[in-house]
Amino acid sequence: MNCRRILIYITAAFSLFAVISPGMVSADEIVLANGDRLTGKVKEVRQGALTLETEHLGRIHIDTSLIKSLRTDGILEIHLVDGELLKGRLTTDESGALTIEATDKRGASVLGWDKIAAVNTSVSSGWKGSVNAGATIQTGNSDRTNITFGAEATKRSERDRYNLRFLYDYAKEESNVTARSYYGAGKYDYFFTEKVYGYLAVELLKDKTKDLQLRTVVGPGAGYQFWDDEVKSLLFEAGISYFSENLEKGEDKDWISARLAADLRYTLTKGIVFSDQLILYPSLERARDYKLRNEAALTSPLSGGWSLRLANILDHDGNPPEDVKRNDWYWILALQYSFQTL
Repeated sequence: MNCRRILIYITAAFSLFAVISPGMVSADEIVLANGDRLTGKVKEVRQGALTLETEHLGRIHIDTSLIKSLRTDGILEIHLVDGELLKGRLTTDESGALTIEATDKRGASVLGWDKIAAVNTSVSSGWKGSVNAGATIQTGNSDRTNITFGAEATKRSERDRYNLRFLYDYAKEESNVTARSYYGAGKYDYFFTEKVYGYLAVELLKDKTKDLQLRTVVGPGAGYQFWDDEVKSLLFEAGISYFSENLEKGEDKDWISARLAADLRYTLTKGIVFSDQLILYPSLERARDYKLRNEAALTSPLSGGWSLRLANILDHDGNPPEDVKRNDWYWILALQYSFQTL
């Protein structure tokens, strides 16, 4: 009789433990500024909102500015605004500062919510991009002016991606305009799988020094996305393009061209970002009518979304108009501001 009672007590104890243990073993805890305490599982942080999976209320979204303290049991992927990726548990210390726990490879990191771009997710549904500007003005023994302005924006969803780019360059020496060019590009990507996508791309170029009234390139193709996160990105593309050049003085021409492209972005130490965008247009009708554009850049963060950008652009023409050189090199040092919309 006593053995039977002991067995019943042990069975009841194990049953009670099984009921309450899920919440005890893996529960993240959040305390709000008004004193409310919430438990559950932190799923992600995106655009200033934390998503918490709770047992009774389901998923709830909490403005990070309302969080007083936080403790997570699971390992999270924390994407910082400077592109760095950290992994660890999030907690708050006694002063309320947000902390990523120490690991064997690094010490604890103390930061604010404004330094975090995303947690457990790297895809933004809004526009993300940058604008940059640089200028050189010299007066005295000689009068020189050089102005550059650039902008780039990307919008990504699970299936779609939009990319827009613009670059303006102007140079004047004494009373002579030595350079004036406008470059614009737009591309739409549709992802059939996580890695494979189709695209439609268009590029426009107006350049005084190249005798170009307007160069238009448009066409479809396919691409493969090897990497795509806050730290690194790499893709390759191949397609067909219609190429048209309206010249100021020379004879207008158009042809069908292949399009081969590669795009690399990699975050180096201390948030310094290296990027390289290469596009090659080999003509399918005349082998010498090919174009190549390569833009490599280093971006070093300053503070508050500002950074310093050094770019090198090569614009190569395999068959340029008469009295026009094959290669144009541009070095651009500019102040850049990065932005992200909701």
